[in-house]
Amino acid sequence: MNSMFPLPSREIVLRPHQEQSEERLREGIRNGSRRQILVAPTGYGKTEVAAHIIKQAQAKGKRAWFIVDRKALIDQTSDRFASYGIDHGIIQANHWLTDYSKPVQIASVQTLARRKIDWLPVLIVLDEAHCIYDAALKLVERASKAKVIGLTATPFTAGMADHWDGVVNGATTNFLIQKEWLVPLRIKVCVAPDMTGAKKRFDGEWDLDDAGSRGITIVGDVVQTWIEQTRKHFGGPVKTFVFSPSVDHGAELCRQFSDAGFNFQQISYRDRDDEERRAKFAEMRKPDSAIDGLVSCGVLTKGVDIPDIKCGISCRPYRKSFSAHIQEMGRVMRTAPLKKYGLWLDHSGNSLAFADDTAWLFEYGVESLSDAQKRDSEVREPKEKTRKERFCAECGTMMEPRESACPSCGWERPSRSEIQIVQGELIDLELDVKSQFKPRAGLRSPCFNDPRAMYNAALVYTTIKATTKEKARFWARGIWKGIYERWPPDSFDLMQPDPSKVVARQMDLIQREIRLFRKSARREAA
Repeated sequence: MNSMFPLPSREIVLRPHQEQSEERLREGIRNGSRRQILVAPTGYGKTEVAAHIIKQAQAKGKRAWFIVDRKALIDQTSDRFASYGIDHGIIQANHWLTDYSKPVQIASVQTLARRKIDWLPVLIVLDEAHCIYDAALKLVERASKAKVIGLTATPFTAGMADHWDGVVNGATTNFLIQKEWLVPLRIKVCVAPDMTGAKKRFDGEWDLDDAGSRGITIVGDVVQTWIEQTRKHFGGPVKTFVFSPSVDHGAELCRQFSDAGFNFQQISYRDRDDEERRAKFAEMRKPDSAIDGLVSCGVLTKGVDIPDIKCGISCRPYRKSFSAHIQEMGRVMRTAPLKKYGLWLDHSGNSLAFADDTAWLFEYGVESLSDAQKRDSEVREPKEKTRKERFCAECGTMMEPRESACPSCGWERPSRSEIQIVQGELIDLELDVKSQFKPRAGLRSPCFNDPRAMYNAALVYTTIKATTKEKARFWARGIWKGIYERWPPDSFDLMQPDPSKVVARQMDLIQREIRLFRKSARREAA
């Protein structure tokens, strides 16, 4: 090993699902896919899969590049490669590991944008591939014979389907939680700023300054809720990430946390230099860190790996950016010793606005880029209906849609005309498909536990029977609504009927639902 890497290296031991992902990537290459995306949640180990492939390429003397989307991630990636015994150089001005003779190189997109390098790799790995950079696209175009692997947890950016040939869905969030490779989140939906009439940016998101100024009005609630909830769940303060809408908002948060006796530090352009920022991260990584929390309006969403973060505070509301919401939550879901779950305090309303999308992604992952990019293009708003339908207003316990009384405290659900929403009320929000999409009482077949498969069965049936695709889809939505007592998610509109995935029992149940509906309709008509 090169003397630059004196520490003994460790083998890259892939878990079974990671081995399967690597084989599917190789299978894609054999089938002619030059540019493939590996989609998997934060904490899956996408970098380990890529490092394993790169190490094998290195053993064969092949040139491979690993591209990060920020210069700040260069050293973090380099340390990880070094720990695996991957001898490498770094393409960055004045970096002490600059050595273009190495077959393996780590570079940032920003550096590639300023340089034209003639010696090109045969393997390119793009980290955070949902961030589309012109320099990266030009590199892939120039290195026309190179195999390209993109890594991302959120492939929802418009245009991604135009730049990639195939998708490998590594594993779902729920699978990783089940295997205890991620921890679940306990979500509390808290008081959020009133965004009525707020300014919007060119991309449809909230104006950051306007969101920040409105968010400042509830900073006191943010601080007090954090104190109360961390005491309740963990017995006291725990390491925390705060996702703020603006630097001014973050500064005010830090000030009020300080007044309450806690050390929260902001990561922003106001840092004196990169060394100050690195020092904050280094301190936060210590088990006995003097910093209670880090606050940022963008930096913490990508590439920050501090597994023992136990609490996340969402203060930045999104109208469309489902990907940012997922990236933020993923920072709190990594495993660490004695960490059983992460606490998510939602002061933005994002957990309600994206509840259906989140439940769907956690259960099923991503199947195609053309479908995925729709999730970052639609405006969602926090739904008070979600509060009313799913949670006890007294103790926060999740209730079945047909239950009139809370099973925990006995609180009785009022009639619709009596329901009132109290700002600041804390509710528990569950994000699994089974709790979000439950069949009506009396439907016990295991088939109903897979709402997506049941919609596909309905769509296959109605496509055969209906005269147009539009009528078939409308009919299928109605059948599904009859089963689950709510309209299906908008993402279902993107599904195409797949007869190969229908089993006889599903079709029997669909036909039974149609008979029951017609019988009920005749009874009402009589």
